[in-house]
Amino acid sequence: MASAQSGEPPVVHAQSVLIGWAVLIAGLAAAIGWVAFGQKLGETIAITDVGAAMTVYYLLLFLPLIALAMLLGVVSHRNVVRVGDHPLRWLGLGVALGLAGLGLTLALSWLNGTLGWGQGAQVAAGALLLGSSLTLIQVAAEEVLFRGWLQPALVERIGPVAGVLVGAVLFAGFHLTAGAMGPLALANITLGGVWFGLLALRSGGIVAPLAAHFAWNLVEDMALGLTPNPGAGPLGSLIDLDLTGGAWWGAQPDGLNASIGTTAVLLALILPLVRPRAK
Repeated sequence: MASAQSGEPPVVHAQSVLIGWAVLIAGLAAAIGWVAFGQKLGETIAITDVGAAMTVYYLLLFLPLIALAMLLGVVSHRNVVRVGDHPLRWLGLGVALGLAGLGLTLALSWLNGTLGWGQGAQVAAGALLLGSSLTLIQVAAEEVLFRGWLQPALVERIGPVAGVLVGAVLFAGFHLTAGAMGPLALANITLGGVWFGLLALRSGGIVAPLAAHFAWNLVEDMALGLTPNPGAGPLGSLIDLDLTGGAWWGAQPDGLNASIGTTAVLLALILPLVRPRAK
């Protein structure tokens, strides 16, 4: 009698849950697999012009990730590029938070005596525009995939707190495909994932985390030349700042990602977002 009264809905629900988890796991595996394959494929690019080679590499690596996230959204019946509530307000706030966070991190490095001038790298206007576009493509791919698709899928299954935390850990693990990194850098990227995740959760879309992520990365790379450390990227930068001296303050190849100043600033950015909303 119990099975007759319960009917088929519980079975159907269980099947939908299993399918949902299968799609989530398969989507993550596909994303990681593509990044690993794309990096190997990028090594075969035989283009001597640095700007052209980087353009081909970024388009080859990140556009398929955006397409994958869109496909996963269709399968999951989820809009992975939703802008959320008050998108212009969150756009401005995201940019402001990204610039403020990077500025505070640099201020802590300067106070600790680890921030100095590099070799004075320069960048042409065309290279600056290209670098900005490529940074936007990379950030958009990561935000659409992780905050547009993955985090909402996790929140739906395990709740907002665990969903944001697990999404942030997977976000950090995703960066390991680019190469080994130290424990502090990995911890800071996880905190960055929590920060972006909370911005997405609060705003209801990807505009805020995308804006904060883009502003931080763009200024760090193209404006200040802090990536890689020491030196500047292949496209150059407006100025070249290097971190030297204390390893705990980023004076290593991981740069600001491996700075305790970054840890302190990210925690300060996260704390206001974890407070309960006023009713």
